[in-house]
Amino acid sequence: MSFFIGAVTACWILIDKLICVIQNQRAPLVTDNPIFYIGLVAMIIGTQLFLAGFIGELVSRSNPERNNYNIKETTD
Repeated sequence: MSFFIGAVTACWILIDKLICVIQNQRAPLVTDNPIFYIGLVAMIIGTQLFLAGFIGELVSRSNPERNNYNIKETTD
């Protein structure tokens, strides 16, 4: 979700810059907009959260004792 929010803000800034260029106006620098940094941080945090979850899944699925069950009693 965080990565998606960052990507949307980056697209919004890009579209704003393209509109200024198409209208032959002086386009502001992308780095002058503070929303650029918020979107960048959101994308970085989203990527880190995804990778942390992915690595957690890899670790939990590679556990050799994952399918060892302690059976108290069996019924026939």
